[in-house]
Amino acid sequence: MTKQSKIVLNQLQKALTIEEKQGYTNTGVVGGFHLFLRGIYNRLRQLEPNEEFTIIKEMAEEYTSWNPLERRQALGHLQRFIQETIANQGSEMTSQTLVKPINQEPSYPESGDPIRVQDSVISQEPVAPQDPVTPQEPGTPQGDSVPEPPVAVNKTVQRISKPKSTSLQYLKGVGPERSKQLANLGIHTIQDLFFYFPRRYEDRRLRKIEEIKDGELVTIAGKVVASSISRGRIKVVKLSIEQNGRLIYGVWFNQTYILKQYPVGTSVIVTGKVRWKQRVPEIQATDIQKSSTQKPSEIFPVYGETARLSSKRISNILAGVINRAQEFFPEYLPSEEQKRWMERSQAYREIHFPQSFQSLGQARERLVFEEILFLQLAVARMRKGVAKNDSPPLKGKKELLKEFFAQLPYELTNAQKRVIQEIFQDMSQTKGMTRLIQGDVGSGKTVVAMAALVQAVGSDYQGAMMAPTEILALQHYQSLTEAFTPLGIQVVCLLGSQSQGEREEILHQIATGKGQVVVGTHALIQESVEFHSLGLAITDEQHRFGVKQRTTLQAKGESPHVLVLTATPIPRTLALTLYGDLQLSVLDEMPKGRKPVITRRLTERSRPKLENFMEEQMKLGRQIYVVCPLVEESEHMDLISATERYESLQERFPKRNISLLHGRMKGPEKEEIMENFQKGKIDILVSTTVVEVGVNVPNASVMVIEGAERFGLAQLHQLRGRVGRGSEQSYCFLISDSKSSKRLDVLCETQDGFKIAEEDLRIRGAGELLGTKQHGLMELRLADLSQDGALVEKAYQMAQRALANPERYKKLWEETEKFFPLEDIGVN
Repeated sequence: MTKQSKIVLNQLQKALTIEEKQGYTNTGVVGGFHLFLRGIYNRLRQLEPNEEFTIIKEMAEEYTSWNPLERRQALGHLQRFIQETIANQGSEMTSQTLVKPINQEPSYPESGDPIRVQDSVISQEPVAPQDPVTPQEPGTPQGDSVPEPPVAVNKTVQRISKPKSTSLQYLKGVGPERSKQLANLGIHTIQDLFFYFPRRYEDRRLRKIEEIKDGELVTIAGKVVASSISRGRIKVVKLSIEQNGRLIYGVWFNQTYILKQYPVGTSVIVTGKVRWKQRVPEIQATDIQKSSTQKPSEIFPVYGETARLSSKRISNILAGVINRAQEFFPEYLPSEEQKRWMERSQAYREIHFPQSFQSLGQARERLVFEEILFLQLAVARMRKGVAKNDSPPLKGKKELLKEFFAQLPYELTNAQKRVIQEIFQDMSQTKGMTRLIQGDVGSGKTVVAMAALVQAVGSDYQGAMMAPTEILALQHYQSLTEAFTPLGIQVVCLLGSQSQGEREEILHQIATGKGQVVVGTHALIQESVEFHSLGLAITDEQHRFGVKQRTTLQAKGESPHVLVLTATPIPRTLALTLYGDLQLSVLDEMPKGRKPVITRRLTERSRPKLENFMEEQMKLGRQIYVVCPLVEESEHMDLISATERYESLQERFPKRNISLLHGRMKGPEKEEIMENFQKGKIDILVSTTVVEVGVNVPNASVMVIEGAERFGLAQLHQLRGRVGRGSEQSYCFLISDSKSSKRLDVLCETQDGFKIAEEDLRIRGAGELLGTKQHGLMELRLADLSQDGALVEKAYQMAQRALANPERYKKLWEETEKFFPLEDIGVN
């Protein structure tokens, strides 16, 4: 063997190792592991033309069609082939010169029947702590058609601090190495094991051959009447299984032990995906067991797994601790409340080893209810801790309020009047206001916030308003200054980009009370900021802030009243979950004269017509937004960049004033561009999503969103809200070459932000919708807020009872603290 051949084989060994680490997902090499195999086959043939390397070619052709288990088995075979080739050639390549080989497949399967739950007694196969790594149990490939029992989606695993005795290392069948593998899945304690819910369940009710359809995942019982094995390096094992006079072939790859373990005459139960070939169907088996007098489990849990830790192994480990559920999950509900739910520890047993689909549904209901209930109570406890002292009653001055309302250039809507009265009623009490104002884009939340600030200043207290971006903070500063200066109210703005001298002057005004209304970004919550007498804290676009940031502003004063604004309509289920203890006000009426924004989907082929339309709008004196998903062109993503679109529009409209705006620019530069756009000096503003929230340019009538499929639904709705703020008809064009997109269709069909929010919640989930994935609030493990509305309502009702009578629900509060320690959560 030549030196170059050794180098090529070493590269192959490295690629095998990486593919193993990636879980046999065909991603171990850029472009796909199958393409790497094709390339290395050609190189080997050039270097060693007389050698037989067809196994690599065969694998390259078939690799993409195999599931992870089949790939793992094939690569184990390829590993042995490499070593045999080296040995046969007398190569000097030793085990030290090769990258550490991937784990070899053992010559035996995991023994024993699948775990069953029968009369609450768990039977399982014994597992030695130092067992070699066993073959990965395959899940069903994506796209399988299976019946839909209640689904438990595993998301983030919540870790709870417990004594060392809960460590997994000392469990039978785990040991140090396997405990590390579990830790990679976020499983560190026995409690974490219970929280690692199955991601789906296989329906293993026995089927008749004549009933099954191509592509289904099925379980078939029958008798082995014949067997065969193919020639070649990759062994295809087939068992002919007869059921009531009909045949089906069970198929395995490189698992020759199947022939010995299940000889002709054996009654078996086989599970796998069906493929019809001619008149006799095949079942690509993922599991096989001998029939017995004991009825097999009809519901099989499938867990998220890794290359070295199969779903079956996780299930086996869980079986060893499942009877300890009562130890870790004691009942906390009063006896009269508990009757309507499955007992808590039983629910944890059933969710992992369900005895029936009915009991699985009941277990899931109990655990979803519990999960949402704990979250609601944790949030309520956190807010109660912030506002534990009496808040100042802010009753304001009638004359100042009259003057403020009199100078408004428009009439308030009935919704605005109603919400302002609700706020004033709250602020007049010593019990601190905690009110969430929900209003669709353009519904007039800013003027409601202004009225609250006037009320605070009229009571000789300061008001603060925190915005997520400098652009939005500056816009608030400009609008507040314009409205409040005639009233004699001093407004100051604190930003992170200001010079030290400027900041020190503003900090002095805040500390002395000269700055009566303070607007800013997260710079407001820095330690150097001290208020003279903060009476009202407002956060705008609340989901843009980290969960800790939103409460830090409140802590700057002595229990100030809290007003939370959002232009992202929140579905009721989500609002009850995260804001169940807040009073909710909805601005459900748009100002008079507002016309719905006409929204259309366009492909790249329609760009010439779009540009002609843009020209017509600019001739009418209108302004245009063009929003792009990237700042600069990326080699890895075929998306239009803001800089590239800016340059192309300059060529297309050479006589028009076009500017580029993005988040990488410095504050003063962004401020100047937005000021020029607001004054009408810029015809087309090419931007990234920094214009998403709050920017108000009534003369802008066209919004063009490039690569629209790359944005979330709520984000698209927010961007569309930047136009349609004047009296003229406005338009939003979604540029996308995606053949079908339900999200974009929803946006074209409705202007209702609440309908859009419901669809966004259904598509993306609660954690992503409110940014809680990034900001420390645990993703819900089981609950699906788009489907579990009834359970959210029940949890809300229970939470209200627990808040009203904490002594009666003492055990409930104790369990809440275990799940959500106060220092780990904060929402406002």
